[in-house]
Amino acid sequence: MVSMQTQWVYQLRNCPDTEDVEALAEEEGRPLQVLARRREGADGLVDAYILQRIDAQAHTAVYAWVLAGDSGLVTDYLLELLAEVCPGERAR
Repeated sequence: MVSMQTQWVYQLRNCPDTEDVEALAEEEGRPLQVLARRREGADGLVDAYILQRIDAQAHTAVYAWVLAGDSGLVTDYLLELLAEVCPGERAR
């Protein structure tokens, strides 16, 4: 039996002054709990998102914006948030 690779669509929503975005996930497997994305045309500004819900039938993961800033600030915030939300999970 041949297994098919599932691609997920990430919907990034609620970022101020930016339209909602849809992007194909580059990772395999289940969608990530948290992610950071460089904002286009914003000179290094990074947006942080957390997973809101998954639609397994449509292979869509919906993320809500939580923070913007330089990459170090955003990464520290996401790591702290991930430790609170998923204390038993290992980092990938």
